[in-house]
Parts: sequence; C-alpha cells; structure tokens
Amino acid sequence: MLDNNLLETVRERKMIFKFKDKPVEEEKLNAVLQAGYWSESFGDCEPWQFVVVEDPELKQELYELTKRVTIYTAGIKNAPITIAIAITGCGTSHFIEEGAVTAHNMALAAHSLGLGSYWLDVYDLEEKKDSVEAEAKRMLGFPDDVRLAYMLPLGYPDQRREETRAKFDDVVHYNRYGNE
Repeated sequence: MLDNNLLETVRERKMIFKFKDKPVEEEKLNAVLQAGYWSESFGDCEPWQFVVVEDPELKQELYELTKRVTIYTAGIKNAPITIAIAITGCGTSHFIEEGAVTAHNMALAAHSLGLGSYWLDVYDLEEKKDSVEAEAKRMLGFPDDVRLAYMLPLGYPDQRREETRAKFDDVVHYNRYGNE
C-alpha cells in the first residue's frame, strides 16, 4: 500500500466500544464535527444536522433505548460524547447513504486525532411512531421531517481491537466476479 496518511488512517481505524473517563477537548470535537460538515452529499444539498449529547442522564436514556436495535450500545453511555447524526430536507430520500458518509468521515477524523468511535444505525425504514428512531428524535428535539440516521459515541479508546481480514486478492476482481 502507498505511504499515505489518509490510507493509513483508513487501514488502522477500528470500531471502539470502550472509552476512558476522559473528556474530549473542544478543538478535537470541533474537528470531528467539521469532518461531518465537509462530507459529500447527493446534489450538494448538505443535509446533515448534529446534536452533541454530553448529559449523562440523556446518554443513559439513549443507551437503554438503543438496546432495542443492537447489542453494541455500551459506548453511548460510557463515551464522554455521543453525536446524533440527522439528515434533513433534500437528503431525506438518501438519508441512509448521507448519514453513513457523514458518520464514516467523522469516525476517520476521530481516529486521526487519537479518539475512538463507532457508528450505530438507529433509523427505521418503516418510520413507525414507536421506533427507536422516533423515540430518539423526540428525546433530542428533532422535528418529524428529519431522519435520525446514526449515533456516534466518541472518546479516548480504552481498548485495542485486533481483527482478521480476508485476503485482499480474494475480494478484488477485474472485469468479472471470480476471475483468476
């Protein structure tokens, strides 16, 4: 692989679920938010909105709520910050993609700054009134026409994760799938 800071960040970033009890500096938080702000968007509509959740009671409520959709919720309550990533206006027809690009940019930026994160989806494709998305939107004050796509716990990592990957040559194909 080429020697490149961005490619190194992409290669080394891992999801972090455990965080130290250490606050995130405002400068680093703002850099992560800027990474989300500068994300690409369909038609350049820039549809994202962020709510930075620091209140321990609100994080606890979000933790309890998100247990309905995933087992990977601990970071919401033990990270110093959880960022709610919502999509508005012209982006709502592509809210999953818009939110994913934004969350991924923010997670990469976090890693490059020595922080850890992971993103978990809270959206409900059917937009049920009792869904995790709907309840989280009410808790965070989002209007009905906004889609709450992802939550991004953020803080200093308190774990080191190793993972194995498939061989690169086993996942890359040229011209047709399965070529030799």
